[in-house]
This record gives sequence, C-alpha cells and structure tokens, in this order.
Amino acid sequence: MSRYLVFSDIDNTLLQSYIIKEGEIYHTEDYGEIKKIVQRLRKNNIPLVLCSSKTRFEQEKIRKYLEIEDPFVVENGGAIYIPENYFPIDLEELGLSINRINNNLVVELGKSYNRIIETLEEIRDIFHIDFIAVHDLSLQQLAQKVGITINDAKLMASREYSETVLEFRNLNELDKLKKILNDRGLRILQGTRYNTISSLHDKGSAISILKKLYALKFENEKIESIGIGDAVNDIPMFENVDKPFLVRNIHNGYTPMKINNLTRVNGVGQTGWKEIILNYILKK
Repeated sequence: MSRYLVFSDIDNTLLQSYIIKEGEIYHTEDYGEIKKIVQRLRKNNIPLVLCSSKTRFEQEKIRKYLEIEDPFVVENGGAIYIPENYFPIDLEELGLSINRINNNLVVELGKSYNRIIETLEEIRDIFHIDFIAVHDLSLQQLAQKVGITINDAKLMASREYSETVLEFRNLNELDKLKKILNDRGLRILQGTRYNTISSLHDKGSAISILKKLYALKFENEKIESIGIGDAVNDIPMFENVDKPFLVRNIHNGYTPMKINNLTRVNGVGQTGWKEIILNYILKK
C-alpha cells in the first residue's frame, strides 16, 4: 500500500473562504468539520502540506487552529517552511539555501516583496495600468475591501514574496500586464478570487523539492502524492503530483484546465475536499 502525501490549496478548498450572495462574493471563515478530518490524517501519519497564495502569517493561524505540524508552502511557492528536525537529513547538504525563522527551516524560491512592489510602481508610471493592490490600501481599507477583520488584514498584508491584485479598473488590461511582467521576470496567476504577482516560481517548483525530501524521509515506502485545488494557480501543483483532484469553484463550476489524470469531484470547495479525503484517502 502507498503512503499518501497530501498537498492542499486553502481558499475554497481546505476552507470555504468565500461564498456568493446575490451575485457578490463575500469572505467567510468556515472550518466546518475540517479539524476532525485533519486529526484523522495525522493519526494515520498522512502529511498535509498547505500550498497556497496566502502568506506565512495567514497560514500559521490556520495551522495552529488545525494543529498541523507538516511543512507548508507560502505565496504560490515563494518559500517552503519546514519545521526543524522534520526531515532526518541536512537540507544544506542537498544544496538548498536555508534560512531559519521561528523554529522553521526556510527555503526561499521567490523575489522579495520590495523588489516586486518597485517593479509594479515602475509599470504603473510607464504604462498607466490601473489596478488596486494590497499595498495601496490601509489595513482598514483592506479589511473593508476583502471583508475580513483588521487583524486578518494585517496577516494578509504581511507579504514577503508576492503581491495580490484586488481589482483592475479595466479587465482588458490584464493580458497587457501579463506580457509586461513576463518581460521583467515576473508572472501573474489567478487564484480563487484575486490575482497574485510573483517571480517565476509557483506551487509546482516548491512541491518538486518537497517530494524529493519526503522520498528520503520515507525511503523504504512507495509514496503517492495527492494535490487538491480549485483555481488556475493550482495547475503547477497538479502537474507535479501523482493524483490531482479539482474541486468545484465558488461558481459551482470547474476552472478550465487540461491536466493528465485529473479527477473532478462533485463537491464545491470544502465539500469537495472532504469528499476526496474521506472517500479516496482515508477509505483506502
């Protein structure tokens, strides 16, 4: 039997982060029965690696509540956070450049937030593309815009490797911005609700590293990697796991993508996540 290794998106996947009312998208924070299911994964020694566009600070809050102690991937692969002594090997001997933050070993893959902001401001000045990003707003404005608390706005704004674009004045400018960013070594990816701008890393590049580390950790076992997500920014994750699962998005449809071996599950968001964990992983 294979040892399962689960990589999971957060928004509208692990958590039902958004709901639609009267055609408008609203933020929510619904854990539902997830904590009990996560406990069952831990009891069965199945790692759950959160892999999201969310910041380290946002994910630490979620991991603390759910009592997750496995590595996690922040800001679409900007960095990998690995609890110290989690892998019984010296990561630096494997050629990985390591920082240490709060009892975590950190593998940084992305450009710094400040460099990204400098480039965005340059693009605004030259090309006059009009958008609203996180750094444009006060914490109070961000909280109101997203529909979250001031404290959660602070966590969202504590970005290290990417910037989130909350709104374009003209959606037709998105394709233009993609090309401009690409010429500068950056990219923009669509998440569940917002677009994220970062360097050319993604969830897949981080997962590729973690899979190699887990292969060393469980060297005598066959590993089957699972990826669960809902949006375009999950495509690189799906391309780097053995079994990708796509849940329905907040519009009750599937994000268009062509991925080999992709399973589309019936449930929307968290309902789909539970369906995968209970019926595919824990049932076996």
